[in-house]
Amino acid sequence: MNERFFEPFVDAVDGVMCVSAAADAADIAGQSAPHGLRFPLLLQGDVPLSEQVAASAFAPASSRFGPYCDNITGMNWELPDGRRVRIGERVVKSTTGYDLLRFLIGTGTRFGRPLDYVLRLRPACDGGGMFSLHGSPESLETAAAEILRSSFLHWFESVDWIGGNGEPWLRVGVHCPQMEWTVFADFLSSLAERHGLTLQTAPGDGQVIDGLPDLVLKTAPDRVIPLARKIANDSGVRCIALCYCAAVHVYLPDGSNFLERITTLVEPEAISLNAIGGDWHSRHVEPPNPCAEESAWIETLEKEWSIPA
Repeated sequence: MNERFFEPFVDAVDGVMCVSAAADAADIAGQSAPHGLRFPLLLQGDVPLSEQVAASAFAPASSRFGPYCDNITGMNWELPDGRRVRIGERVVKSTTGYDLLRFLIGTGTRFGRPLDYVLRLRPACDGGGMFSLHGSPESLETAAAEILRSSFLHWFESVDWIGGNGEPWLRVGVHCPQMEWTVFADFLSSLAERHGLTLQTAPGDGQVIDGLPDLVLKTAPDRVIPLARKIANDSGVRCIALCYCAAVHVYLPDGSNFLERITTLVEPEAISLNAIGGDWHSRHVEPPNPCAEESAWIETLEKEWSIPA
């Protein structure tokens, strides 16, 4: 490593930090919290950040902050032959030509591995919490659609439909100044009353730690809850529909034959997902072979980086 590579840092002015890809939630919070900052896109507290990024492009707070690829501005990356390269910048916006950063984030370990990430941080507030709405499945879906159309949407840390363990319910997370908590509570209380739902509140920081999903299905916003409900009802597994980003996180029981279970879940949905430009991903399954156009580009990249085909 030399001055051309990212070194560990926290920049409280620009709101970015560089941490090891092996860092976990405690490591990140320990460095960012003293500056009044936080990294909201975490799936599990004790798992290295690189494993969280590989498990899903989305976390519950993607409802507010976008996917992982929009919150990682740069990386130190090790190629398969041991060479190390710096990719991206320490600023949120830059003009760097082809977006190799996002490409590598989404390719797992095929083209090497991340060594360090430059993360985009967010201000830490002194209040927030979690709202849960309970009622009929139809009312929950209608309420979720109304939340997504509301002016409150981009204040919500998460808007998630939860199913598979008992009756489904809707989860809304908020991270805000304490003095603003009642604004969100009043909005959701009114919404719950209109749709005949029961509203429960739990103060906290609004962040959700669900764990690493075993399967992720990317669909369209108007189909995400029906898809999650179908999988949960048909298979009995826990499903979380991240409503804004239209991603379904599926959690399989410990001891599952993951390949067999995932194949069973994906096969009935693959054609309809593909028809609308959707996709699926699992940390337990090798990605499918690329199409002809992608294969030609990847072959060129492998030759450039001296990667065996």
